[in-house]
Amino acid sequence: MDLLVIISGIAVAISVVVFLTPKFVRYTEEITIDASVAQIYDHIRFQKDLMRWSAWPSETGSTCECQQEDGGVGAQTVFFDKEGKRIGHQEVTAISENKSVDFELFGGGPPHKAKMQFELIPINATRTKVLLHFTNEIMPPFNLVLRLVGVVSWTRKLHQKDLDGLKRFSEPPFQIYTGQPASISGTT
Repeated sequence: MDLLVIISGIAVAISVVVFLTPKFVRYTEEITIDASVAQIYDHIRFQKDLMRWSAWPSETGSTCECQQEDGGVGAQTVFFDKEGKRIGHQEVTAISENKSVDFELFGGGPPHKAKMQFELIPINATRTKVLLHFTNEIMPPFNLVLRLVGVVSWTRKLHQKDLDGLKRFSEPPFQIYTGQPASISGTT
């Protein structure tokens, strides 16, 4: 009987912790880039460019393929694992010319709703502040599990690497995420 009470107590404690753990992950990362708003806007909205400066393919060992019309709402990048199996995609859901690009992220794993927005703020004609706003609603009990195993902090670190990659792609000497030269029209 004592074991049953202990197990019940543990179950209740875990339930309370899951209930108290936030379902939402929200943060904003920012970087200042020495490039015009229009250049950065294109580097983000065109998936073929985004996948050249993004940390995700290299850091996760995945490959990607752009689908749909690139550069506008509905453009998608599909991700594949090392064996070539589709593991998810991101889709451009809204754009505001030279102001913002919104994405929704779809993937395997625990049920979640991830969204990301790149907001562009001109400082002057050749300098831009980029804000990366990220939100993810993670369904219980995975809200606790993903925090405990470090997925939430790992994701944030990759978003920070993404902004660093965007900066390297947009400023001389214009490099893709892995450090090789990027051929960008009008710059190389």
